[in-house]
Amino acid sequence: MQYKSKHLIIAISLALISAAIFFGATYNRPLELYPENQTFFEFELVENVPMQRGFATMPIDPRARNLHFRYNYQRGEDYPSSLLIFHPGNLRRHIELSNFEYIDIKIDPRFSDDLTVSMYFYIPGFSDLAHPEMHRPFSVNVRVQEERSKYRFRLNEKDFATPIWWLSHFMTGGDSIPETNWDNFTHLIIANYSQHDDADASLQVVLKSLRFMDSIPKRATTAAIFGIFVFAILFVFLPKTGKVMKKLISEEQGEPTNAAIPQSSVGKANKYTEESAQNLFEYIEKNLSNPLLSLELINKETGISSFVVNEILKDKKDMQYKNYIDTLRMEEAKRMLAETEHQISVIAEQVGYCYSNSFSRIFGKYCGMTPNEYRKKFGGK
Repeated sequence: MQYKSKHLIIAISLALISAAIFFGATYNRPLELYPENQTFFEFELVENVPMQRGFATMPIDPRARNLHFRYNYQRGEDYPSSLLIFHPGNLRRHIELSNFEYIDIKIDPRFSDDLTVSMYFYIPGFSDLAHPEMHRPFSVNVRVQEERSKYRFRLNEKDFATPIWWLSHFMTGGDSIPETNWDNFTHLIIANYSQHDDADASLQVVLKSLRFMDSIPKRATTAAIFGIFVFAILFVFLPKTGKVMKKLISEEQGEPTNAAIPQSSVGKANKYTEESAQNLFEYIEKNLSNPLLSLELINKETGISSFVVNEILKDKKDMQYKNYIDTLRMEEAKRMLAETEHQISVIAEQVGYCYSNSFSRIFGKYCGMTPNEYRKKFGGK
């Protein structure tokens, strides 16, 4: 009875460990567009509001980490518009969203109006790369509720829908709606909730965060199923394996086959090898200038999971992945600012940032001054 109980405990323990490892390997970490930009996307204000008829602003409060998007204009014969857009500039890249389940939006409800969030997707054979308005939009209207700051929507065609205006403009030939690949996400727009014709228009949004999320319950359920499968296999085969090991040890020690097997202490298994750690640091060093460097890319190129990457960096550098990458890039940026005369935009690109404003923001966070101030202080030394 004691023999069976021991194998039951071992089987349960290994099954739980396997489920935890499976969850860590399959769960996609949140992908944030704001305030921490974890992609090559950038945000900007696009507007054509005449100064005499209104205004459009997008100030950022670095202390509160708020982006305050606001506009107000009077309509006339023409139709001015304002929107906040997240996009990859002229790089013509896209983000794969099929591994994520939700988009999370956090705002300040005290200073935010109802708004519309639209995600655009490139459709091969239909969309034109040079004309992003031909990318198919999926929109959701957000009705801001008092004292509610977080809003979550599923990334599917139930929560999001293609606006009628886009269908009527681009699908006039009677063709069927083209199939959309959710891996070809190209840009995101925040605009006014309601459609205005001749009426005046205004919008105010205080954005705190914008990110894509995986489903923890879904991944946890899959991990639990995997753990049960591992448990079933171990529960069947562990007793047989134990008997074989018991027989081999008994024969080696010259004892009867029914003698008890001495209990040996089991040390804590290493979660990674030194070779894996060395490969990781070499890969990061060679690809530090790549703006797409991420845990997913490291896993794809080296086979080292995000869980193992964080374990290595925690043990070796006492840092999380994002802090480690930014620290390396800032050290290289400081060297180039002090030793070269390259423009800030060139340095930003060479250390892995697509846009100089993102580089300057992170540089200020780590160094307490702007790149130009650092160059004036330490340049030529």
